Amino acid sequence: MTMTDAPSLARDSSLPRLGLAWVTWRQHRFALYGLLGMLACFAALMVAGGMQARSTYEQLGLAQCASYSGGRCQQLADDLFTSYATKWPFLFLLLLPGAFGAFLGGPLIAREMETGTYRFAWTQAAGRTRWLLTKLTLVAVALVAVTEAFGALYTWYNAPLDHVLPVGFGDYLSFELEGIVFPVQTLLAFAAGVFAGLLIRRTMVAVGTVFLGAFGLLMATVFKLRQHYMTPLTTIGKPGPRDWVTGTAYADPTGHPLSDSQSHSLYMKYVAQLPSGNGLPSVTYRDWLQARHYTIVTSYHPAGRFWPFQFIEAGWMGLLTLLLAVATIWLVRRKIG
Repeated sequence: MTMTDAPSLARDSSLPRLGLAWVTWRQHRFALYGLLGMLACFAALMVAGGMQARSTYEQLGLAQCASYSGGRCQQLADDLFTSYATKWPFLFLLLLPGAFGAFLGGPLIAREMETGTYRFAWTQAAGRTRWLLTKLTLVAVALVAVTEAFGALYTWYNAPLDHVLPVGFGDYLSFELEGIVFPVQTLLAFAAGVFAGLLIRRTMVAVGTVFLGAFGLLMATVFKLRQHYMTPLTTIGKPGPRDWVTGTAYADPTGHPLSDSQSHSLYMKYVAQLPSGNGLPSVTYRDWLQARHYTIVTSYHPAGRFWPFQFIEAGWMGLLTLLLAVATIWLVRRKIG
């Protein structure tokens, strides 16, 4: 009787199909609540600011302007910019990928290792591999859904300002939030958090390490790496308003390039001849140089490269995320007993 009932008991004691999902939710619900609460605060600011900006756009009559590059329409566009009173908090959005990854990924395994509960969790019917894959998948899906929805909301919020005062697509905030990079950056930080937690086995140390590392990687990407994804084009004309200008060089009337000190000296000559007061100069620096037969060579990425750059960055970050996930699963299966 005992031998006959044992297999049946083992089958009946197996974890239900949705059991791990429920356990994952129970373990990480407060972190997810914190994520949603933080984003809800920013979302409320964006909704209020976006509605205010659209109202100001209509009141100023900006829809009747054919161009915003000069005259009264430029002044109205500047007035619209000042109406974005809630824009300043969004500089902190650059911290969010690292913060979400660290605070959701860091404790995922480190807490189990630190408290010793992994000995119980990994010996249940589900097994350690299924346990880990379920956690990684569910939290990753939640992160992608929330961050992608947040990026769409930012695009809506910024639309009036982007219409009248377009900036190069390399603008750090627009590039981060108006494409697919924001979710991928968050996933990378999350995978790094899980991996660091497995190695370090201390929750707070893993969280702090990943947060600083993710932010450092983002800064290096924004200011050093991203502009080199493709070879920039050059022009002696003026790039479009949405082109990303990466550098400017000057050549004298004979065609010889100027050094940095010579370029600075030339600019100071231009400044010295400007009229005193706060009025706008009658001649732009570009026109002043061209009148003296100096050539301005501008390096830039055309606006059409926005999506290629998005896919390039999402590609290498996604590959790194996958490698970290595979390494984590391998270590859990083979090295951690």
